[in-house]
Amino acid sequence: MKRSLGSLLLLLFYSTLAWSEDFSHSFTVDNYQPYVKEAVLLKLEIKQTNHDKVLFFNFNLEKSPNYHFQRVAIKEQGKNHFAYRQYSYLIYPLKAGKVNLHFKLQKRATTDESISYSYSGDRDNVKGLVTMYSDIHLSPVTLEVKALPKGTELVGNFKLQHQFLTHHAKAYQAIPFEVEIQGHGYPPLLKNILLSENNITLFKEQPLIKSASSIKGTENTISYSMALSSSKSFSLKERDIKVFNPKTQTNYVLTLPQQDFTIEPIKPSSLVDKEDFPKPLKSDFSWLSNFFSYFIVFVAGYLTALAQQWKEKSKPKTEHPLYRKIKKSKNAKELLQLLMANNQDAFKTTIEALENLIYNKSKTSFKSIKEALETEIKEMD
Repeated sequence: MKRSLGSLLLLLFYSTLAWSEDFSHSFTVDNYQPYVKEAVLLKLEIKQTNHDKVLFFNFNLEKSPNYHFQRVAIKEQGKNHFAYRQYSYLIYPLKAGKVNLHFKLQKRATTDESISYSYSGDRDNVKGLVTMYSDIHLSPVTLEVKALPKGTELVGNFKLQHQFLTHHAKAYQAIPFEVEIQGHGYPPLLKNILLSENNITLFKEQPLIKSASSIKGTENTISYSMALSSSKSFSLKERDIKVFNPKTQTNYVLTLPQQDFTIEPIKPSSLVDKEDFPKPLKSDFSWLSNFFSYFIVFVAGYLTALAQQWKEKSKPKTEHPLYRKIKKSKNAKELLQLLMANNQDAFKTTIEALENLIYNKSKTSFKSIKEALETEIKEMD
């Protein structure tokens, strides 16, 4: 038992040694103690050390709610037996405290023969590259993330611009305006860029985001397009947006100044309905005469229909002289003889059906022929 366990551990050791000897890797991080939402540049360098194999690599970070990441560069050198990769990522931690960055690395090994064969042949003779996959465990990189100053809304180096189309409008007329924030840092997205105001209707769209990331950080232009309307003159209070610049470790404020708007109220004379008190409803019973006229016509028509129906029912009904005899017939031959004895053209179809049943063994049953004949006899009454 001990020998088996020792052999298993030895096998695992050599397996680990085998893949670790295939390549070397190293991480570099430009800042292990960033602030929340401060950019961190992480680089991974992979260099093939076992030149007897053909190696390929696939690397990425694992997704997490604790950080946002984006690959900003990849450098590839060497071919086949001399692979070299350098991956560069921009990482923004999203919470204070310890944040572990987790990774996914996959190694693929193949041979020169497999590569040559995968590129040979015509369209009808193509074989994919055959590789051996290995998932490589990499230890996480830990960041000690510092909290932002209280009240911070944006992180980076930004400037704010604003433009209102007009400061004079009629009641309920929309007043378009735009606020734009530009600069370097974590994308400056604000949930509410204006302070809440009473008696003002705010119309807004999703902000237009333009962001470009590189190893130097992220350049942003965020445009907020909105409109205001009100029934009377109003003022927008000054809006101060607190920003922290982690590079200089300084706080500053972006200010949207107070805006005063003059609203022209609606004149009562321009309203469609100028009467405050409509005339009282008068009693009108002229509809009663129309109602009784229609009612009398309806009753007369109904009674006429009843009389006609009663007259039809009161007529004595006569029974066809063959009805009872047809009803009593017990088989096809008996019914056929009865109909042929009367020699009536009205029974020609039934006679043919009975002859087919008796002499040609047709699939039509005697019962169905008889029931159809009884129904036909009733209609002759």
